[in-house]
Amino acid sequence: MNKDSIPVLSVGNILGEETLGITLFRHSVKGRNTFEQPHKHDFFLVFFVEKGSGIHNIDFTQYEVRDNQVYFVRPGQVHNWMLNEDTTGFQLMLSPEIIHVFSGLTAFLYFEQSVPSCLTLTENRFQEFKKHLHEIELIISDKEQLAKEITLLHLHLLLKLLQREYLIQFPEHDSSTKSEKIIKNFNALIDRHFNEEASVHFYAEKLNITPNYLNILSQRYLKTPASDVIKERTILEAKRLLTSTDLSIKEIAYQLGFNDNTYFNKVFKKYVGKTPGDFKESYKFYHPYP
Repeated sequence: MNKDSIPVLSVGNILGEETLGITLFRHSVKGRNTFEQPHKHDFFLVFFVEKGSGIHNIDFTQYEVRDNQVYFVRPGQVHNWMLNEDTTGFQLMLSPEIIHVFSGLTAFLYFEQSVPSCLTLTENRFQEFKKHLHEIELIISDKEQLAKEITLLHLHLLLKLLQREYLIQFPEHDSSTKSEKIIKNFNALIDRHFNEEASVHFYAEKLNITPNYLNILSQRYLKTPASDVIKERTILEAKRLLTSTDLSIKEIAYQLGFNDNTYFNKVFKKYVGKTPGDFKESYKFYHPYP
């Protein structure tokens, strides 16, 4: 376990070599999995589970792994899995630069803040996506410029088809209206500034709206006051640090902008229902490996 920070893995860490932004390989678990310990990535991961079982934790939401699922993990999220033998599928790893290539078009909802990370497909739909993965697999190793462009086109089609399935399953996360886009931007700003800014006024100013209107939108779309959304992001980071580093509770409190350790304990317990120490101990129950 890292003393100072949560481990951040790159494609190179995982495969032993760096790739050019798009990495696709077949996933197969034989025996104990090497990714049972919580960690982050510096890339986007789309994990297609064709056949499998086990547990996948993404930012403290625990998913039961089943056949015909797709998982989405964005850079910075803490995740780990405990997959049983004979779990098979595909791992698609995408650099932020590749995702940025498509940024001028509709955002990929499944990589947004505070949205479900698991999509469940029918077997027929999963097999259709598998065909697209095979198309990418056949051409991805070709170094010619035209082949790279064709790979990007295949990839973009795959991601957009996933988005269509995602919206069918989670229509409430469609951010097509102006108000919903404000909330989306609010979440993105929190992710960048939560360590140093806890004021609703700060975020409202960045969004060019009043704090009162931001609070109204937060209550409407996130079902909680804007101040609580900011605090919950801070608590999420505290949970990440408590379970994935050896930093003391006092060090974590200071890192997250709490000068008073007692106040940090009080706030944490309000949102989690446990003290930081109790939470850390209870999480070890689910992650007993050294």
